[in-house]
Amino acid sequence: MKLTELLQFDRIVIQCHDNPDADAIASGYGIFKYLQAQGKHPRLIYGGRNPIQKSNLVLMVEMLHIPVEYVQSLEEEPDLLLTADCRYGEKNVQHFPAKKTAVIDHHKAQLSELPAMGEVRDNYGACATIVWDMLCGEGFDAGEDEELSTALYYGLFMDTGKLQELRHPKDKDLRDALEFRCNKSSLFLFQNSNLSLEELRIAGQALAGYDYHPDYRFAIVEAERCDPNILGVISDMLIEADTVDVCIAYCMLDDGAKLSVRSCVKQTRADELTAYVAEGLGSGGGHIRKSGGFLREDLLISAYESQYGSLKPAQPGVLVRRLLAERMARYFREQDLIHADSGDIPDLSGEPVYQKKRLPIGYVRAADLYPVGTRVEVRMLEGDAPFTIRADTYFIIGVEAEVYTNDEAYFLSHNDPSDIPYQFHGEYAPTIHEAVSAMDLETEPGTRKNLKDFAKTCIPKDISFIRARRLTRRTKVFVPWSDSYLLGLPGDWLVSRLEDPADVYIVKKDIFAKMYIPAPSGENETPIRSEGRLIGPDN
Repeated sequence: MKLTELLQFDRIVIQCHDNPDADAIASGYGIFKYLQAQGKHPRLIYGGRNPIQKSNLVLMVEMLHIPVEYVQSLEEEPDLLLTADCRYGEKNVQHFPAKKTAVIDHHKAQLSELPAMGEVRDNYGACATIVWDMLCGEGFDAGEDEELSTALYYGLFMDTGKLQELRHPKDKDLRDALEFRCNKSSLFLFQNSNLSLEELRIAGQALAGYDYHPDYRFAIVEAERCDPNILGVISDMLIEADTVDVCIAYCMLDDGAKLSVRSCVKQTRADELTAYVAEGLGSGGGHIRKSGGFLREDLLISAYESQYGSLKPAQPGVLVRRLLAERMARYFREQDLIHADSGDIPDLSGEPVYQKKRLPIGYVRAADLYPVGTRVEVRMLEGDAPFTIRADTYFIIGVEAEVYTNDEAYFLSHNDPSDIPYQFHGEYAPTIHEAVSAMDLETEPGTRKNLKDFAKTCIPKDISFIRARRLTRRTKVFVPWSDSYLLGLPGDWLVSRLEDPADVYIVKKDIFAKMYIPAPSGENETPIRSEGRLIGPDN
């Protein structure tokens, strides 16, 4: 859906859920400002039992002059009622009759539940990101309006655990685009008016009731219903315990359980663990150390009944705690660790040899973008990666939009440059910008460049060979060129270069199927130069 589609209606009402949080208010405000700029006269409303009372939200509405109204009825049926950060007909969305409905949301939904007009991206960390991206698509620069910039940034900030649970590259793009264009004084005030004495009590009571599992050094804690940001406070405190390596704090909401996940060990990425425990039950994502997720109530009940035959626990929170404990124990029990960074090299000598197909891919000479020695950050769907520009380095954009590097000698000997114009096919085009130290709060990052705009086409030669074994268990490969690990799931491939068996890495099953074919007979001992690899720190 495009925002221009809303302009066909005259009487437009934008509705938040009944207890609007910063993300809902910001999302609705962004749509309101766009429609207002197009000559429309929309209304921004919410219903429910009580008007906004939380201190930070009261300040947000007042200081940013957000015209959100608390209403119990509408005098006139709108031509269009658009729900922001929620869906029409949900339990926490007061029903107002409307001639037509639309939705912009980032929560999981079945397509059958959506109106004809809708934009739902459940892999985004905040609805504010969707609205910001839609505004960009219409050429509407939210950064020119300080109040709107502050609202959208704060909406993302609050819905992603203070920017620690960013799920999608677009979340990071919003952060980077508006961080230096919003009102920092207002944000500071909102952030320091966020915790009430009642929420302080909730955090203390939750921490007193943790469950600890010493075999795998993880802890689980349930909190009373609370703002998701409070869950982050709880999990941040719990992970500081000296025997806790991983923890999950959760609370029950109207339609499921909100999770806040933390990890302080290299062996477990918080975002990957969240995806595992939420598989088939909801969604989640975030950072290596901090992540968040949501488990849907209907899917939780279905999973529990299929496993135990009946729904015995009287409280939904008990159901969630049991399922989380079992999934986390299984997560640690059913995985293999390969420490290639310390010489633990699997023997793949008996595995079949595969050859890379001659499929067009993209390449960019790094020094054509920035001077040699420049510290940059590459953003792709898999995450952000720091890199130092070197004279002989090429960025390669693979068939699934993954980015890796080749040195010049390897690139020229293993690829044929082509005059075919490069065509990008993927969900998110990789970007690059000059890196700024995390401690430098006053310097704005440089302009982000889209790699596809600079990419040329090349075609691999018939001389790239690997040995490969299909994985049957979740496998983590720790490599010397990365601070994290490469994750392989059942169906993915554990591979090594033919001439250097110590160079072990993971190739995802979709990429493997597109990129490799069985090698011709007699190629098993062919000497091959180094393969490129996914970008790691200073790789």
